[in-house]
Amino acid sequence: MQAVTTFLRGSGSTPAYTRSAGGGGTMSYELLVEQRESIDGWTVCTVCLNLDRTSAVAGKRWRCTDCGVDASNDSQRALKTYLTENSAETIANNLEQWGNVKGVRAAYKMLRSARYKCLLTLGRRLRGEPAIG
Repeated sequence: MQAVTTFLRGSGSTPAYTRSAGGGGTMSYELLVEQRESIDGWTVCTVCLNLDRTSAVAGKRWRCTDCGVDASNDSQRALKTYLTENSAETIANNLEQWGNVKGVRAAYKMLRSARYKCLLTLGRRLRGEPAIG
């Protein structure tokens, strides 16, 4: 857990995931992992796993700040619903498969892996399961 938070914060004052291309500039995962905010007001992009506040996604002209997908293809899911529908095993399997992908920039691979780890942590917490690591 500490490693994920350390990665998200990075070595400087700006979180590592916000320094990536199109990082959105928010500290959404950090806010949720550290339990500074409830998961109820957040939406996850199922394409890139970026989080946005649900109120921001509700607009018809909304686009994901990371991957650029718009709301027309139903790629946005309420975070709580996403975590309920995807078990810890499913998210862990997706993380493992993502780790085996070749030809992806290292920074994006690390970013997406960190997002999977955060989703794993949030899902286990939501279901009352013990945290691992």
